[in-house]
Amino acid sequence: MKAQKNMPLTLWRQENGILCLKYGEREVEVFLKQCFPWTTPGQFLSLRDKDDNEVCLIEDLEQINTEARALLKEELAFSQFVLNIINVKNIEEDVELRRFQVETSQGLRVFQTKLEDWPEVLENGTILIEDLAGDLFRITNWRELDGHSQKELSPYVS
Repeated sequence: MKAQKNMPLTLWRQENGILCLKYGEREVEVFLKQCFPWTTPGQFLSLRDKDDNEVCLIEDLEQINTEARALLKEELAFSQFVLNIINVKNIEEDVELRRFQVETSQGLRVFQTKLEDWPEVLENGTILIEDLAGDLFRITNWRELDGHSQKELSPYVS
């Protein structure tokens, strides 16, 4: 079901922290899942039930009421933990995997991607890398990194 302006959408958080949705006549516990692309955080949000079935698709946060929008923005901020890479120490390729050793603003991290999964370079110069565990790493502008980091990244971005 797609959220529409004329249909009331009511969201609230229970005492245990779980989101609840009343949409039309239906009332259900839900969790938020952002649909691809992740580069548009206020668009294409899927509210899903405990069995991971979509209950409601919100195409744009600006189309829903203020209270529900505020709650979903809070939920998005909590769910969108992105590690910011500030230095690339090493990138090695092994059998079917690429291993990144990086320094993030949260500390040193080592993560892996599949060889066929390439970093996504956005129009604004931001690079997004999703590791095997589904964690998201971001480089705001790879050309602003130190020379060694740029050399390590250059085969994977142009």
